[in-house]
Amino acid sequence: MHVWHLLCTESQEAIEMASVTSLREHLIEELSDLLNAEQQLIEALPQMEKKASTRELKAAFRRHLAQTRMHERRVSQALKQLGEKADGTTCEAMEGLLEEGQELMGSADGGALLDAMLITAAQKVEHYEIATYGTVRTYAQVLGERGVAKLLDQTLREEKAADKKLTSIAEGSVNRRASKEWHEQASVLESGSSLLQRGAQFVGSTVGSAMKRVMPAAQASDRRGSRTSTRSGSRNGRRRTGSRSRGR
Repeated sequence: MHVWHLLCTESQEAIEMASVTSLREHLIEELSDLLNAEQQLIEALPQMEKKASTRELKAAFRRHLAQTRMHERRVSQALKQLGEKADGTTCEAMEGLLEEGQELMGSADGGALLDAMLITAAQKVEHYEIATYGTVRTYAQVLGERGVAKLLDQTLREEKAADKKLTSIAEGSVNRRASKEWHEQASVLESGSSLLQRGAQFVGSTVGSAMKRVMPAAQASDRRGSRTSTRSGSRNGRRRTGSRSRGR
């Protein structure tokens, strides 16, 4: 009985160690993923700043670029504190989000609509980073890596602040301007449709009036032609009758 209890205890300890080790490995994988995500974002943010039309949005992207460079250094520092190195993994999630952002940026000509699309793309990125940084910070806390958890918590706070700033810009001006642009475009289209309709009505009424003028003249001409043909036929008939009479 004692031997069985000892074996069970040792097995339970082994499972607990394996669970902690697996969680640590998962933390390392997520940090490596985040490092690449930040590197991709460092390349993308200058393009987003260039596409933005308002000073406020440009400044927000420029400020977040500086923060993102700091986030990259913090992730590298966290890995170093854990005695690990990044494994060179490509963050496919960030890659997909940035590709989608490129498609959005290419689908609008500019102005408030493009600004709204840029904020959409940027906030998708922020929400992904908020979720991931929240997770790795919690993992670090559970594993007792307080220094690592503190680094990650700093970045998490900054990501949340960046997301709130984007929301503030969108709700403060961009969304209203984009809505105004849409209403103006709709009004132009409606006016164009109305002009086409009035043009069609004018052409129809003009043609109708012309036909009304032409038809009586044509009918009168037809009647004159008919009377002329009748008189001519009558004269010809009389001539033929007279010729037959002289013949007899």
